[in-house]
Amino acid sequence: MSDPFRVLLVDDSETVSGMLSYILESEGYATETAGDGMEALRAMFRRVPDLVLMAIRMPRLDGIQACRLIKSEDATCDVPVVLLTSQELGSERIHAARAGAERCLLRDSSPQEISSTVRELLEGKVPRPPKGLSPGGAAPDDLEFHMRLNSLLEDRLFEATIANEISRVGREVDDFESTVRAMFRLLRDIVPHESMGVVFSDGVLSECVIVVPDGAGEEARASARELTGRLREESGVPYSADRTVWTEVAGAASPVSEATGPMMPLAVRPIRSGEMVKGLLALYSGAPEAPAIGGFHTETLLQHAFMVLENSWLYRQIARMSVTDGLTGLTNVRHFRETMRMEHARAKRHNDPYTILMVDIDHFKKVNDVYGHPVGDTVLRELGTVLRDIVRATDLPARYGGEEFIVFLPQTRLPEAAIVGERLRKAVERKPFAAPSPLLRCTVSVGIADYLPGGGEGEREVIARADQALYEAKRGGRNRVVCYEAKEA
Repeated sequence: MSDPFRVLLVDDSETVSGMLSYILESEGYATETAGDGMEALRAMFRRVPDLVLMAIRMPRLDGIQACRLIKSEDATCDVPVVLLTSQELGSERIHAARAGAERCLLRDSSPQEISSTVRELLEGKVPRPPKGLSPGGAAPDDLEFHMRLNSLLEDRLFEATIANEISRVGREVDDFESTVRAMFRLLRDIVPHESMGVVFSDGVLSECVIVVPDGAGEEARASARELTGRLREESGVPYSADRTVWTEVAGAASPVSEATGPMMPLAVRPIRSGEMVKGLLALYSGAPEAPAIGGFHTETLLQHAFMVLENSWLYRQIARMSVTDGLTGLTNVRHFRETMRMEHARAKRHNDPYTILMVDIDHFKKVNDVYGHPVGDTVLRELGTVLRDIVRATDLPARYGGEEFIVFLPQTRLPEAAIVGERLRKAVERKPFAAPSPLLRCTVSVGIADYLPGGGEGEREVIARADQALYEAKRGGRNRVVCYEAKEA
């Protein structure tokens, strides 16, 4: 016959201990009693029990403090702890959970509830061998236990302080890149490193962010990018190559090392949401033989930092969605019109020229009729990509409606804009668009109008002239560029 499970009962009331012993021994468990947390810890040095059933309020060392010490020892951290409280509602249950207790029951719980809780926590386990934390050795005295508890509380206070600093970054920094930069600097003060990689994914869109010190060499930047991509694969973060963007953020001058060579991972934390890996946070160093950093505290630190960064990222995604066309990823027409009002006022104030390109896909209705609307959507999406590749970073391409697009070119006169329009027309003419047949080709008509400093017209009149030029391109045979020049003031 196998040995019975041993339950350590801890309560300063002999009446309660006696009642609990009677309940559990009648169920076939062996019990041992202790009058407070100190006696319980000494008992565990003689023999580690299979379960601890302990009151919260006791003299010298209460149940929550004793539970923290039990859960901090490698040899006893997996011992189930059930704490007994006199409060049906209140903070004791929260403190019990934070201390690591598996359950928190009312002190006057029914025998059936106590028995079923013990049975559930021991289900599938086997009784521990009869040995303690220090066989043959004396247990530490009260002072040693208090010193261990103080050290443990110091660690918890440090964690809480760091968590508060991380949360403060999320509260006080507004835009995403500034939040990433501030978090990089904070983490670098806690865990010395030189660069950081963060991967976000909402299941559809994915973004990889690398943070490098100011003036980092190309080799170090490429290494951080390569590492982030590899860790993304190894961690199983879902992504699609055509729905992933890479962002590089300059951190600050690095006091850690002058290394500019390949980076190595110091700490990596994949972040899960249920069964899905939704992202990761990794710290890198280029210092030779830099030791890897791990452990519960580092993982908790990185997870907390990722949550703050993810909140900022999601907020930016929502802000982007409000100004972005969902199909093409270009600016939507509402945001384009708002931007044009501001840009026109700026150009008027500074006497700057600008031009407007109106772009329309020729015979687009036939694409939908022959291949279907899904293929038509693909054509629109790929034309948006062509537009982004053709124009400058300072230009603003947008989907204007249906198969029509518009581009704002600041500080650009008509001759330069005509070159851009012709380059776009040729790029579309040469491109084979995705479809069931490789023969699907498209062309575009382009209308261009410019705004000259000193002119009296508003942005709507400039757009109307570009639209008129587009109409002329259509009427003239399509697949061509037509310019409508502004009159000198």
